[in-house]
Amino acid sequence: MRRWLDRGAGDGRTVLALVLVLTVPLLLLGWLVPSARDLDRAALSYELLVYPSVLVAGLLFYVCWRMSGNPTTAWLAAGVTVVGAQGVGLAAVRLAQPTAFAAHAGWMTGIDLALQALVVAGTVLAARRPLHVDPFLAGLVVGAVVTALRATALDLPALGLSGTALRGLAVLLFVGQACAALLLTRLSGAPGWVRLRIGLASVALGFSQLVLAPGLFEDLEAALATVLRIGGAVVLIHTALALLQVNTRRYGSTVRSLHRRMEHLEADARVNRERLHEIGATIAGIANVSQVLHTHPGISPDRRRHLEQAMDAEASRLQRLMDDRRTTRFEQADLDAVLEPLVTAHQARGRQVAWAPSQVKALCRPDDVAEVVNILLENAAQHARTACTLEVDHAADVIEIRVGDDGPGVPADLAGTIFDWGRSGPASTGQGIGLHIAHRLMVEQGGDLRLEPAPPGQGATFVAVLPGEVPE
Repeated sequence: MRRWLDRGAGDGRTVLALVLVLTVPLLLLGWLVPSARDLDRAALSYELLVYPSVLVAGLLFYVCWRMSGNPTTAWLAAGVTVVGAQGVGLAAVRLAQPTAFAAHAGWMTGIDLALQALVVAGTVLAARRPLHVDPFLAGLVVGAVVTALRATALDLPALGLSGTALRGLAVLLFVGQACAALLLTRLSGAPGWVRLRIGLASVALGFSQLVLAPGLFEDLEAALATVLRIGGAVVLIHTALALLQVNTRRYGSTVRSLHRRMEHLEADARVNRERLHEIGATIAGIANVSQVLHTHPGISPDRRRHLEQAMDAEASRLQRLMDDRRTTRFEQADLDAVLEPLVTAHQARGRQVAWAPSQVKALCRPDDVAEVVNILLENAAQHARTACTLEVDHAADVIEIRVGDDGPGVPADLAGTIFDWGRSGPASTGQGIGLHIAHRLMVEQGGDLRLEPAPPGQGATFVAVLPGEVPE
């Protein structure tokens, strides 16, 4: 039982703060208003502070239900709200007509018994079916109906029950409250510590009604009832706050988990879009070379051989892309053998690409270099007025592959973000993916991809830099 009570208890300072919030007003009232120092009158006035606090607890349980959707929490929210709402109405009726209320104690106790039967029935239903109405609104409506019944009962003839009969009814009412608390602790669907602590609060509030029965506790009845109600209200509010904290942490954990999943999904989507981009560009090159071979039967044997080699190279790269078997290890690659099929494929599409073999070899991932150059040639061809150039330079310990065009160039406000995902110029028809892919592939090889500064209107030149050694 101690484990259930301690779980979700939170900071003890919260309990102290709640006790102060519910007791300081009573002390101030007694200090500032001498007539309120009478315990009976003070206890009666104080109900207007305690039961609204119970309503606050009902509202907190309602928020917990909204966050979790737990059916048991919905029933708890409805039950606590009923207790708070009818308690506010009870205090208001007693303050408005204290003499008539005392004379009709039999009717009031009968209404309490009916309400207690409703609470027991609700506890039994909570174990079997969900609540199909708004719990907080339902609790307020039930509390308002009970208050209306109490006000109406004041106009009825007094039952004239003896003190013994009233004490017997009070005991019966407390037994019903205890039974409801016991049933509550056996509910499933809510944490055990929540059910147990609400049950204890329910017993405390029920016992506060019992001590007010005439002749049981004599002069201490008002003070004892006030202490019990303060304790019950504190337990209810603190339990609701603790459950709200648990639900908030769980909700936050769920949100963080969903955020991580979204990040993974976005990353996967990017990878898939990048792969589709590469596959699409490769297929376009193969298709154009194939079209040239089939629609120009009169081409020279040497030209045909170059076209067939280009198509075979692109088909092999496509196969590796489709099988996710692209080369991931570094190797000493002949850049002429890597670049020639690309140049041939672009020239087969009617594009003018100025390129000359360089006989330069580089430590690289050949498929990645081919993809980068293919992207740069594609961009250059889209923006060039006449032709684009492809040059390979071996300077110091780096190798530079330069792709330039004589187009309008890259706008100054775009130059700093040209390699960002989804970034493209106003005149571009692309998706803003290619240059991002190219930059990533070069960085993964320990190299770089940069845009050379150029005056406006004098074309754009991209430089892919490869290291002279394999990056570790």
